[in-house]
Amino acid sequence: MEPIITYQVILETFKENELTNLLDLYTSIFVSADIHFFKKRILIKENVIAIIAFSGERAIGFKIGYRYNKETMYSWVGGVLKMYRKQGIGQKMMELQHQIAKEQGYKKARTKSMNEFKPMMILNLKNGFNITNVYTNTVIYTK
Repeated sequence: MEPIITYQVILETFKENELTNLLDLYTSIFVSADIHFFKKRILIKENVIAIIAFSGERAIGFKIGYRYNKETMYSWVGGVLKMYRKQGIGQKMMELQHQIAKEQGYKKARTKSMNEFKPMMILNLKNGFNITNVYTNTVIYTK
């Protein structure tokens, strides 16, 4: 029998094991992971909403957002380990994140995605996001 997928919601401050789980997932999912940038961002941003998905005891996915402005939550980064994809885990984390953002008074959600992450772009579009801009950043990634 497959382990049940559970979700842990973390608001604002992180315990050491939570930060470890997030960093492990981030570096496992993203080849170009910048640990220092990641830690700095989640520790200095306001109203951080983090969600970690677990299969049994194993952390298998995450989603992080934070306050963009008074009315908007910025859904910053997230992902699911390859062997757990296409099971609705990313969708569930997005739903949880948006539910919490709404409970906190946000009226809108904003995000960016890179062209190389097509499944994330599709998930965003399926959940009502609109493409409003396309550009190439300083590291030559099309967003």
